[in-house]
Amino acid sequence: MRARTRLTALLVAVATASALTACGQSDDGSAQNVPTVTPATPAESPADAARPAGAVVAADAARAVVAGHGQQSRVALLSNDGRTVQIFTDPGAPGAPAPTSVPVPGLAALTASGDGFVGAGESGIVRIDPAGSVTVTKEDLDGALSVATTEDGRTLVGTDRGHVLVLDRDGQQQRDIGGFVRVDDITVAPATAGDRAGQVVVLDRAQSAVTPVDIDSGELKAALRAGDGATTSIVDRYGRVLVAGTRNNEVYAFYGQPIVMRMRAPVADSPYALAFDNRRNLLWVSSTATNEIAAYDVSTGEVIEKHRFASVPQVTSMDVDPVSGSLLAASGRDGSLQVIAADAVR
Repeated sequence: MRARTRLTALLVAVATASALTACGQSDDGSAQNVPTVTPATPAESPADAARPAGAVVAADAARAVVAGHGQQSRVALLSNDGRTVQIFTDPGAPGAPAPTSVPVPGLAALTASGDGFVGAGESGIVRIDPAGSVTVTKEDLDGALSVATTEDGRTLVGTDRGHVLVLDRDGQQQRDIGGFVRVDDITVAPATAGDRAGQVVVLDRAQSAVTPVDIDSGELKAALRAGDGATTSIVDRYGRVLVAGTRNNEVYAFYGQPIVMRMRAPVADSPYALAFDNRRNLLWVSSTATNEIAAYDVSTGEVIEKHRFASVPQVTSMDVDPVSGSLLAASGRDGSLQVIAADAVR
């Protein structure tokens, strides 16, 4: 349904954003003597919520849902314990096959890579092809928190010790970039982002800050605060880094080189998981305190609510399937995958 609420974004110039000092090279250790906050966590979802919108598919309780980038609709769910990846084909469609369960060696994070998926965890970099075959490279990545891939085939791994590891296609380490407290999310701007293509930005929950990183030189650019309880981040096709301020009930957008905060807008009830619909230019935000998912038009200086749906409990991760256009939301508590078809979003 279409909500009538209009949220006005707060456009923030560089001078009014809270900047952090950030300068580091590949041999730096973790950040020391920097202001930190207790990392924020999402609110616990209520048990007596409304029936979720769309189709709800039985699945493992998951920490991440990732839509593949191939020609066929293929979706991967990483279980809470990091030991199983379920691969769905055309999830939510009538007659869709049962998912394939792929055992994996303790993954902390998962991302898409071409037709397949790449994960990082205690046993190294794990590559999963469309058929479910698993290949492990770069063994021993204890402390991995996040993973991303670049257009040229490199893999970036963020650790709980505040490092970004840059690995080549064969899993060989090219660089170890320190200077953070922890690396909870890594975004890489896509080729569609024009002169921002390839920009790498780190989200550190302990500093509630975003920091661009030059992965070739190891240099950390100027960092900016994202409230005092940022938790998740994504990047859209324009290269804007969108961040959930879970503790402050806000969302933020950062953009540019150097980055500036371009948007700061209220989103109630513990915003957490984010997804961006590149077809409709909609930012999806889950609010775990009310088991709801809302879509916002962020194409202008205003943040305008367009849709709101009841969600599965405790949404931990969301993505938009580039093939079907469906929104995918994973429950980290009840073990279900919610699929909201593209034709429900007009």
